[in-house]
Amino acid sequence: MPGNTQSDFVREICAEESISLNFLSQGYVIKLTKDDENAHIFGSYWDINSAAADRIACDKTACFLLLSRGGIPAVSHELFSALRGETAASWARAEEFFDTHKKVVIKPNNGTKGMDIFLCDNLPALEAAASEIFTKYHDAALSPFVEIGNEYRVFFLCGQALFVYGKTRGDSRSWQHNLSKGALAFEVADDADNCDAIKNLAIRAADCIGINFATIDIAVLSDGSLAVMEINSGVQARQLLEQLPHLRPTIKGIYAEAIRAMF
Repeated sequence: MPGNTQSDFVREICAEESISLNFLSQGYVIKLTKDDENAHIFGSYWDINSAAADRIACDKTACFLLLSRGGIPAVSHELFSALRGETAASWARAEEFFDTHKKVVIKPNNGTKGMDIFLCDNLPALEAAASEIFTKYHDAALSPFVEIGNEYRVFFLCGQALFVYGKTRGDSRSWQHNLSKGALAFEVADDADNCDAIKNLAIRAADCIGINFATIDIAVLSDGSLAVMEINSGVQARQLLEQLPHLRPTIKGIYAEAIRAMF
C-alpha cells in the first residue's frame, strides 16, 4: 500500500518520470538527477523557490510587511525580539501592542508548524508566553486576536492555485485551525462561492513575495472578508491525508508538477 510521506510521493513520481534519486541524511535531503541536471529537496523545502522568497515566507513579520505594503489584506504580525540590548524597547512595544488590541496571539516569528502559539488576554499571560518562547527562539511575532470562521489552505505552484481545502475548528473551545491541534479538514469544490476569491488572493500574495511553491493560509474574518494568515514555503500534506486519504492522487499530482518544475 502506498505511503503518504513526502519521500513516498517522490519515490513514486521519480520512478514514473525516470529521475534518479539519492536519499541522504535518512531521507531528509533528497538529490534528484535527470539528464545530468540536479535538483534538491531539503525536508519540506524545494529547489523551486529562491533563498530570499523562502526566508521571507518563513519570517512572519517580514512577510506581513511586504504583503501589507503590496496592498494584500493580511493578519498583522509585529516583531517582538529578545536580542540583547533590545529587550526593554521590545517589551515596551509589546505592551503598547497589547494595550491597543487587548487580546493578542504570540508565536515564534519563524514558524513551528503550530507549536508554541499562545493566546493572551492579560499582560502577565503575555509575559509568561514570551518567556517560554524566548527559551527556544530569538524572535516572536505578535498578532491581534481576530475572530475568524473557517481557514483555507491553497497549494500554489508557479503562478497557479492548484488546490484548496478548508480547516475548521474541531473543538468549540479551541481557537486554532492547525490540523496538528485538532482542526478538521474539509474539501472545497472549485465552484464554491468563495473559491475563486481565495485562489486569487493566494496568487496575489505569492506574487507579492516572489515565491513559486508554497501553501498559503487564508482566513475568513468575522465581516466575511479574506486575509492572508501566513505563507508556508515548506510544503507538506501528511496530516491532510490522514483525515482525507482519498485526496492522495490530488496531492501526488501537485508534487509531480513541482518535480517537473525543478528541471
